Amino acid sequence: MTFTDFHTHDQQAPLPAVIQVPTDSLLRPAEWQPRPGATYSVGIHPWDVTPDAPLQRLFEGFEKLAARPETVAIGECGLDRLRGDYASQNAVFIRQAEYAEALSKPVIIHCVKAIDEILRLHKAIRPRMRWTIHGFRGNATTARQLLAAGLDLSFGPKFNPEAVSTCFPGRLHVETDNSGVPLREVVAALAPFLPPGGLT
Repeated sequence: MTFTDFHTHDQQAPLPAVIQVPTDSLLRPAEWQPRPGATYSVGIHPWDVTPDAPLQRLFEGFEKLAARPETVAIGECGLDRLRGDYASQNAVFIRQAEYAEALSKPVIIHCVKAIDEILRLHKAIRPRMRWTIHGFRGNATTARQLLAAGLDLSFGPKFNPEAVSTCFPGRLHVETDNSGVPLREVVAALAPFLPPGGLT
């Protein structure tokens, strides 16, 4: 079977894959050149939300690239309590989530030590579009909490086997992120813990 790499920073990743548009391209959107036949995600990463970040320019580029037909998802965006300006990340994330609703595109979320806040925002915004926590490494209890709230989970090379087993078909994705590990190896590592029909 052929699986989609749900989230990767490898600009030359084998297709099918959802490739993250580099932050530098948000500052120069007119220069961005997508690969023929490739699909992309675009977002302002929470690590790039710093006191001296050119947020207005980043949002201008984000909006231009988000509307492109090659862009199939918004992200990665989100919250990270360990890096970046956490006090400002909330507003930046909300703006992107609302834009995703306007464009009818799903959201790929970077979340570090902020699960409760993501759940609170999901409940407040009540998005029509799917939100997915990428690179999920949490335990089964947290996985069940997120799934029950309506979020999907995407797993990369590092994962909690019990969390993988908690998922069910259509709500579980597989990714390489920026690991350099081939997708087939990630799938092989996940396979023993997948529920029946867990990867589609």
